[in-house]
Amino acid sequence: MSPMITHQMQPCPYSCVSTCLAMIVGRSARDVIQEMHQPYRDGDLTLRQMLERLGIEYTAFSSLDCPPLADEGVYLCTSPSLNIEGGNHQILIEVTDSGYFVFDPVQGRDERKYYVARGRGEGIPLAIDLGGFVVDAFILRGHLSARRSGEPLAGVAA
Repeated sequence: MSPMITHQMQPCPYSCVSTCLAMIVGRSARDVIQEMHQPYRDGDLTLRQMLERLGIEYTAFSSLDCPPLADEGVYLCTSPSLNIEGGNHQILIEVTDSGYFVFDPVQGRDERKYYVARGRGEGIPLAIDLGGFVVDAFILRGHLSARRSGEPLAGVAA
């Protein structure tokens, strides 16, 4: 099965969270950034509130849980930034029956390193194998399918 997520490139250096959420809901990154980026950056909006406002049904995790990437769906993950010293970065990992796919919103920005699934860098100097990350939230593949087909969505899980 191929991934449901379509890669989008973050339009500015600090919009990885909004761009990841845009990929999940199938909206343009610019729309989600315009709606939520500044309140998030100012600390007036949390990632949980962003997920809920976008109607994304998810399971949240404590960093102590470290769930395995076993279930089919999309994992919203925090990883060390490859481009901002001492910073964090938001990426998506989609798991399907044919493997896992890494969606890094910084991919495509000039001279920016980005994460790829292990062994899939194909000799590209800016492509770095994904190592450490923390799962922040998980979205079932069925929820993504329902969003894209217009089916009614269930409530948000905590």
